Formats: sequence, structure tokens, C-alpha cells
Amino acid sequence: MDRQIQHGMDYPRFAGLVPILLLGLLLSGCGLKTYPRPIAQEQIPQIQNLRTQVRLKSVELTWSIPDQTKDDPKGTGYAFVILKAEVNWGNRNCLECPPASQQEVLTIAPEHPAPAVRVGNAFTWIDTTVSAQRAYRYQIVIRDKNSQPVSTSNPAVAKVLAPPPALKSLAVAPEPRGMSLQWKAGTTKTTKGSISPGEVQFLVERHGPDGTWEKLSAQPVTGNTFLDSALAASQTYDYQVTPVYVFEDTLILGEPSVFHQAKAPDALPPPPPGNVWVIPVKGALEVHWLKSEGKVEGYHVYRREGKEIIRLTATPMQNPPYLDRSVKKNVVYAYAVSSVGNQTGKREGLLSKWAEIRSLMLDQ
Repeated sequence: MDRQIQHGMDYPRFAGLVPILLLGLLLSGCGLKTYPRPIAQEQIPQIQNLRTQVRLKSVELTWSIPDQTKDDPKGTGYAFVILKAEVNWGNRNCLECPPASQQEVLTIAPEHPAPAVRVGNAFTWIDTTVSAQRAYRYQIVIRDKNSQPVSTSNPAVAKVLAPPPALKSLAVAPEPRGMSLQWKAGTTKTTKGSISPGEVQFLVERHGPDGTWEKLSAQPVTGNTFLDSALAASQTYDYQVTPVYVFEDTLILGEPSVFHQAKAPDALPPPPPGNVWVIPVKGALEVHWLKSEGKVEGYHVYRREGKEIIRLTATPMQNPPYLDRSVKKNVVYAYAVSSVGNQTGKREGLLSKWAEIRSLMLDQ
């Protein structure tokens, strides 16, 4: 009899009841009629644009704020830990070489960043404990609320050299095409045994009615003159010129010289829009832009295909966007926008930067 009972319990039909009973217990316990959902993975915050530049007896670090740490609405408790190490001068350009030792020099909480400074979506921190003719490697570790590291930024190496001398003079004057800047560089003193960083170049910046400093060239300029033609008529601007060495991949900045309250000419063509972007829509491409400073009559839209540039607008448009329906599928186009002044003669200003797009989705 015992063998018969045991044989009956081993029958496959009874084995199939076990997972069914377990699934029934799970569903009845939670009240759900579906399988449990997998736990979603939280995106790890990353810093990938740590940059350094050398100022007078200091190194300035800047980096963008990851989206997960901007406002910290859920109290995630992320913190930025700055690591620093002095590296051998001969290995200063080897980012893959591990530093001899890294020290934690500062921990920054996003909601209370001091002594770092937050400007928009970026942090800036200045390290004053540096010495001349030394190289320093920096990295930032993001830690969670349990002080566990979750990610590490790119390494950034700063080469600390003596800065270029300040300008001897800076003059700014209006002319028919815009504002002319002229300066005289300071005299460079060379010390025996010191490293030569090369030619002095210059960063040119403008402070306009919107209240922010804007770089007027993507790269430092050479020479001792600069023409700023992207101005609004009759507006007042401040200018700043900073001497700089570009040593390998490090900017070494001197003391800036500032010229205050330079007034643009009254009959100046208006500046181009500061930003142009293109959005694909059904059967067309839609061109958008930010309005120019000052008073304008309207805007002209240009399109570039290969080397051919055409103006798409017969008369100035009052407001964006412009809808371009004459495009072909799978072709690369670029768009730029100019502003037209409302003064006598209605002079057209310079073109904006080109915004490029490939027309992939143009189905009607």
C-alpha cells in the first residue's frame, strides 16, 4: 500500500500543480492579475566635460551639472568629490597613466555648492594651492547618499605656467561696420630655465544689455585688433580683452582689461539671431530662431545645399518660424537667418551661424 501511495504522488500530473499553486498564492496576495514588473534601473549621473584653465596663481575647474543632481527633488543626496594629484611633468599629457596618489580636496553638495559657484547649469571652483611649472590632474567622483561612488568624471590636467602680462592699453571706437577694438600687448619677461608657452593670444568678450559676458570668437585671436559687427544700433556695451597662452591643451590666462560704456553707431545693421534650429515636420522643414537685439524690420532666411546658397524669403518675415516645403528627401541642408534694420535704407545684417539637418522624414 505504501508503495502505491508513493507511486501516485510521483505521477507527473501532481508535479504540474506546484507552480500553479505558487502563482495563485502570489496573485491572491497582492491583488494583481499580471506578473510582477522588473525593478527599473535608475540612471547613473555622469560628468564628461570637466575642464581646467590656469589663472594667476590658481587653476579654475568647470563642469556641467548632471540632470539627476540639478534640483535633487527626491533627496537623492548626490555629492561631488574633487580629486587632485600632482603628476610628473614628463607624463603631463598621459591621461591614461595612473597618478601616484589622489587626494580628496573638496566635497560639494549641489544644493549648497560654496566655495564652488553655480552659474546656470555649470559649476566653477578655483584651486589656489598650486605652484608654477607644475602639472596637476583633477577628477570628480559622484557619490550617493551612502557615500558610495557611482561614477567618475574624465581626467583633466592643468599645466601651471606664469601668465602673460596685462595689456598696456585698450581702445574701443565705433565705425560704420561696427565697433573697433585695438590694444597694445604687455612686454613678456623671460626667466632663464622657464618653459616657453609660445605666442600671446587674446580672448575678446562683450557684455551686452542682457547682462552676461559673451565670447566673440570660439578660439583666442592673434594680432592686436578686432571688429565686432554683431551689434544692435545705439546700444551700449562693455568689452574685455584677456591675454592668454595656449600651452598644449591648457589655457593660461592673464589679467583682463575692460573698456566700459562703448556706444554702437546709430545706423548700424542689426545683429543676426543668436540661435537658429531646424525641426522636421510632415512634408517640410521648419526653421526657428531667436529674435535679434534692438529694433528690426524683419528677417531673411537662407538655405545652403552643397555650395549653393539661396535666399528663401522675398520680403522680410516678422516672426519665426519659416516653413520650407521645397526640400527633397535624404538631402543635407543648412539654414541661416539675417536681420533687417528698420532705419532708412533697411540694411540687412550679417548671417547667423548655419544650422544643418538631413531631411529624412518628409512623407506627406
